Amino acid sequence: MIKLFLSVLLLVSFSAFADSFEDYKKMQDGGFQGSKNEWTAYKADIQKGFEAYKNIMDKEFAKYKSDILKVWDVAEVSDNYRWVEYLNNYKIKKIVDFEKGTVTVQVVSDGKKPDFTPVVKDLLTEDSATAFGRDPVSVNTDKQLKEQVPGTVSDKVKPLPIMQNLYSDKPMNDNQVNGLAKQLVSGADYSQKPSEKTGGTVYSMTVKLPEDIYKKGAEEVRPHVQTYSKQFQLDPALVMAVIYTESRFNPMAKSYVPAYGLMQIVPQSAGLDATEFMEGEKRILAPSYLYNPENNVKVGTAYFYLLYNKYLKGITDPKSRLYCAIAAYNTGAGNVAYAFNDPNLKNKYNVNTALPAINAMSPDQVYNHLRNNLRYEEARNYIVRVYGKIKDYTE
Repeated sequence: MIKLFLSVLLLVSFSAFADSFEDYKKMQDGGFQGSKNEWTAYKADIQKGFEAYKNIMDKEFAKYKSDILKVWDVAEVSDNYRWVEYLNNYKIKKIVDFEKGTVTVQVVSDGKKPDFTPVVKDLLTEDSATAFGRDPVSVNTDKQLKEQVPGTVSDKVKPLPIMQNLYSDKPMNDNQVNGLAKQLVSGADYSQKPSEKTGGTVYSMTVKLPEDIYKKGAEEVRPHVQTYSKQFQLDPALVMAVIYTESRFNPMAKSYVPAYGLMQIVPQSAGLDATEFMEGEKRILAPSYLYNPENNVKVGTAYFYLLYNKYLKGITDPKSRLYCAIAAYNTGAGNVAYAFNDPNLKNKYNVNTALPAINAMSPDQVYNHLRNNLRYEEARNYIVRVYGKIKDYTE
């Protein structure tokens, strides 16, 4: 995901985002209409908006963790591969792990072992709109962004299935859901342990997800991938590989950078750049907008297009440029440049100064250089994972 880019973005990008006439002119070429003074004010408004975004997120996340820790010994939260949800005043915890392929339900009880069937049935029938509504951090962040940050783009989260489509190609009726829930409960692994926080007992059940969850996840998003890959001139297999690597097709993927959805869009980087490219104006994207798969894939593919065709266009070999664009999707074009620039250079994040070194290398040399010299281990592994996965989605 693009989360590693955020620290550099906040420290570097906004401080020198468009102070020069050259950067201002680029923004006019990109669609911004107005004087340089108006652009300076516009830039300040964007920065102010993201400061509000961060403050809202920090406050809501802190409250969320505090509420969890009143009941649980550890505050487990959703990430890009795991969807974690709490119910019944936080006494019920559901964890769907799309990477390990497991579903775990835990219940804090002061009495006998609970009946897990109603909880599993609820999980099987839950859709993305319901899941969003049960996530206090996303709901409250969305609400406050719309109230405090003018121009925030939000959306109504579409009620798409999360779990049921992994078990059935067709919608299931109530009897079928009941039957599947009982089957999963009867075949689960169980454990229990004392709860230090409540003095009661934590009862747990774990069951495996179907083995073909990634195939079904790919089928769900393929229409959007095909549409926007064509629009933004990308290989659909590349986009699928990015989605797999970013979220394992977890529709409720979230990282507290923040990054949202299938392609783990960071509003402060990909969101701004993609909206400016598509609409001629940088817009702040709320969680509700990015939890809709079509919106998420559209923004993610637009951002990858920018990386390949604009930010890294000076890389002459197409394969070398692809390697760099994959790495940049995770860690930012500036960090890619950093890997090739002279360590003594004043601005080591400058792509233009890195071009001679990149263009002097073969594609294999570029790949190996990225693999060994990107600043962060996550980014070094990311290029291997994405590029290695493309073949699995090539038709």
